[in-house]
Amino acid sequence: MKALTFLLIITAACARADEFSDEFQKLRKAEDHKAMIKFLADSEQTQATNANYYALASNYWWRFAGQPNLSTKPAAPGEPSLTDPKTGKEVGSIATNGDLDPGLRKKALDLTTEGFKRFPHRLDIGFGLAQVQFKMGQDAAAVATLLSVLKISKDKPADLKWADNKPLPEPAAQMVPESIQGYTAPLFEAATPESEKLCKQLCDATIAAYPEHPFAYNILAALADIKGDSAEVMKMLSLAHTKAPADPLVLLNLAEAQRAAKQNKEALASYKKLLALEADDELKDAAKEGIQALQAE
Repeated sequence: MKALTFLLIITAACARADEFSDEFQKLRKAEDHKAMIKFLADSEQTQATNANYYALASNYWWRFAGQPNLSTKPAAPGEPSLTDPKTGKEVGSIATNGDLDPGLRKKALDLTTEGFKRFPHRLDIGFGLAQVQFKMGQDAAAVATLLSVLKISKDKPADLKWADNKPLPEPAAQMVPESIQGYTAPLFEAATPESEKLCKQLCDATIAAYPEHPFAYNILAALADIKGDSAEVMKMLSLAHTKAPADPLVLLNLAEAQRAAKQNKEALASYKKLLALEADDELKDAAKEGIQALQAE
């Protein structure tokens, strides 16, 4: 079962509509870290009711934590080291700012957590929080955040906003489930009992909120395939195809499932439908291989 190509949403840092955002962008462009530290510290109280503060400040600290830092200290296990080209001896190490100061990533996490708590309708902050949680190994917390995103998206769609309190860049019924896919796919690929449980929980919630979008059905089919539940695989892929009859990847997965179930006539029809669509060469090549395999049987 091939996982869908997924969209990964990272907290946007493009707000410019207020004085805080304007000054933030000015300091970031100048790469004046010391001035930025003071500015963000001074803004902590004055901008407590400004959603852009949490989005931009957390993004800044997360990016700063990921920047490389050269050190004369010996490399820790697993860290890259610096070697003197003349002597071949180790003279230092390369680490990130966050490796040297774990508090930087926690600062980003705390800011994003508070931002989403105060402004749950700001989906850039919600998805940003889930991104940070995943990268910090907090998968269960990230899924809980995404479940909250789905709930607010379903219950109050008119309230949803993106960076700078602008409307979502795409309709919620398209953007939200496709963004969620950026998290269900890695959970599926992790292939552990816990990750598969979280993946299913997130897929089920996505379908409950956006039943007409095909992505979550496709992932549920992949989960069923792991368990050898061919009936559930066929059910989920048939539903996905019903929701998106012109999706080439869903069609390929459906054709593969039909061929595995010895439904050769149906599989051949699905492969041919795929070839009639505009699709990546990789998908079309897979469909051609499937047709050749059927003809060889």
